[in-house]
Amino acid sequence: MRDERQNSVCINGEMVPKDKALVSVFDRGFLYGDGVFETLRIYNGIPFMLDEHMQRLIAGLKTLRFQKLPAGIKVYASKIIEANKVSSGILRIAVTRGEIVAGIDPLPCKEPTVIITAKEGVPYPEELYLKGFRAVIANIKKDRNSPLCRVKSANFLNHILAKGEATDAGVDDAIMLNYDGFLTETTVSNLFLLKGNTLLTPPVESGILPGVTRRVVIELTGQMGLEVKQREVRPEELYLANEAFLTNSLMEVMPLVEVDKRPIGSSLPGKTTMEIRKRYRQLVLK
Repeated sequence: MRDERQNSVCINGEMVPKDKALVSVFDRGFLYGDGVFETLRIYNGIPFMLDEHMQRLIAGLKTLRFQKLPAGIKVYASKIIEANKVSSGILRIAVTRGEIVAGIDPLPCKEPTVIITAKEGVPYPEELYLKGFRAVIANIKKDRNSPLCRVKSANFLNHILAKGEATDAGVDDAIMLNYDGFLTETTVSNLFLLKGNTLLTPPVESGILPGVTRRVVIELTGQMGLEVKQREVRPEELYLANEAFLTNSLMEVMPLVEVDKRPIGSSLPGKTTMEIRKRYRQLVLK
């Protein structure tokens, strides 16, 4: 992160200096990871695709059976961006069920906790896009039948363990399979691979988070004349792909050049991948 600035944090609508930003030790987000979050990019002072991220956040809260949905988040987001003078940076919205009453029953908690942060900075340096990401297939697997696959849950332990495998292997990230052996996603991003003139990406039914950037990229690539297929994909297809890349709101479009020490294509960022990245950048900077 470069030029990072974050002076204030928004907690339940109140702007608090970051060194005094506190929540209760009885908050269920702290005790159980009982909540959801969204992370998105800020361009020219405006959070990109905020409505779409809010839709996913609200859908996650409903899946987790929150009794009361938080209000005012979009207003608070604007205020924290302004308070921290963020032009190009990161917005993070976290919502927990709030303070515990008794046990793990979700119903007694009535007031959710909302924490919003905004900070200036570029999440991934340009040199990473020029050399591309390397990854491994993780031993940690995803359960496609779990409703949490479609929720950006505050309980991120499976992804954290998979990321640890990547760290141990000395690579950038780990790709998780589902229990049927199909590719799903990395610890923080959706996955695409190019075979000929066809772009493949695992479907939501395989156990992935429905990425906001993923959806934008599918629309962009369709406009480029590429055939886009959302279907189950075996690891062998990734090894044999012409190109591959990852997407999320912070990294945008990141080339994937190696998996399990096997080169993808020429082992360099592919021409089509870089064109997709270029078009995505043009879209967000309009």
